[in-house]
Formats: sequence, structure tokens, C-alpha cells
Amino acid sequence: MKLTLPLQGYFELLRHQPGEKKYVCINCGRPVTGLYRQISSTVLKIIDCEKCKNPADKYIEFEVLIILIDLILLSKPAYRHILYNSDCKNLWKIGCILILLEAYCFWTDAFRGITSISYRSHVNDPFLSEKGFYLSTVHFVVGFCLLYGFIYLFTRALHRTAPSLTGNGKSYPHMLLHGVILASIGKFLFIPIIIWRENSTETGMAIHIVLVLVYFVISLVQIHSVISECARTRSCLIVILAFIVKAYFLTRVSGLLQEFV
Repeated sequence: MKLTLPLQGYFELLRHQPGEKKYVCINCGRPVTGLYRQISSTVLKIIDCEKCKNPADKYIEFEVLIILIDLILLSKPAYRHILYNSDCKNLWKIGCILILLEAYCFWTDAFRGITSISYRSHVNDPFLSEKGFYLSTVHFVVGFCLLYGFIYLFTRALHRTAPSLTGNGKSYPHMLLHGVILASIGKFLFIPIIIWRENSTETGMAIHIVLVLVYFVISLVQIHSVISECARTRSCLIVILAFIVKAYFLTRVSGLLQEFV
């Protein structure tokens, strides 16, 4: 089988020494020694997993667009490929962009349909207006940290068998952080709110926001199930509890921040 490895330069495969079990099978999640065997300088063959007998990682021969579509469809194999077998060095940049996107939505009152929180200054002073954007950014940075922290704590409390090291040898907190960022990619669907906000009703915008948040929660449950190696029901319980507690603490933080507007 000829493989061109189209992910090179985008999501490059992790590089490990031969014989190290640092990759995982995207089907069953078990560690494997490698993903492909090089037959010649131009021909590679995907290695089958010893446990499930399926190709260890079929995505190494897929175009990036196909992988992104599977991510949108909440495919566990696609999540495992990105988190365990790919070198996602720039994933933190995506997280920063998403925080700025949400902060901009709050700053422009795009979320006013489902919340009373607003950091938009109504004083015609450009410096005060810019201050509101910075405060909304702090709001979402704190919210992200609270969500990540509570998911980690509830996982340790309710799922004591969560691995300290994941299938590819990385620490569990490190992979959970990557997972929360990856689940947040669905928040790019907030962009239409910014574009068509003036031509939409508050009810329509509220429905749009709720649907995006529901998609984010489902993505987070799916990724948590992959990383923590637990059932979806338990992952759902942990994620929902983390969201509830995060909302409680974030409301108090928001009250403090609004005093500076």
C-alpha cells in the first residue's frame, strides 16, 4: 500500500524509538509499537493491532479534511489519532483563539439572550470599551481553568481507576488539557453569531448558542471517555457536575469583574 502521509506538516506523527509502545490503536485504545512498516522508500504498510486485529491507525493515509469531518462527527478513533498519535504542538494556539472569540462575543453583548452578564461599557470612551474586552477575556480564561480543574478533580473522585499515564506514555493531566481544548473546537460555530447578529432575533441567537454549548458538552463527554477509559455515562456525570460547579464559581467571579466596568 502506498502512503503519502498527507498529515506531514499539519498533524505530524509523533516520533518514537522503534519498539517503544508510545502509539495507540485508534480502535481499542491499546498501546502499539508502531503504526506502519516501511517496505521500501516509497511504500509503507499499516500495522494491524495485535488485540483487535484492525489497522492501528487508518488516518495516516487520510487527508486532513476527512479527519476534520470525523472530528465534527465525534468519532472516537479520530480523537485518539489527534490526541495520541499526532504531534499537536499548536493546539494551545487554538485554545487561545477560542477564548478570544468567546470574549469578543461577550464584549459585543452577543450572549445577552441567555445571560445577564455583560462587560460592554456604554460610556463613549474607547479606553473603557477596550477594558471591557480585557475583562471578558479574563472571564473566559478563569472559566476554562475552572472547567478543566473540576473535571480533573471529579474524575479522580468518581473514577479512581483513571490512568496516571495514558496509552502513549503522557501524563493524564496533560492529555486531559489537550482534550478539553480539542472539544472546544465546536465553539467556532459562534462565528455566525458575530456575522449575522444584527439580522437575528434574540430568541434565534439564544437557540444557536444553546445548540453550540450542547455540542461542546457532548464533545467533551466523548473525549473524556477516550482519555479516562471509562463509560460514557460516567463521563457524562463528571462533565455535567464540572459544568454546574464551574457555573456557580464563575458567576461569583463575574460579579467581581463587573465592578471594574
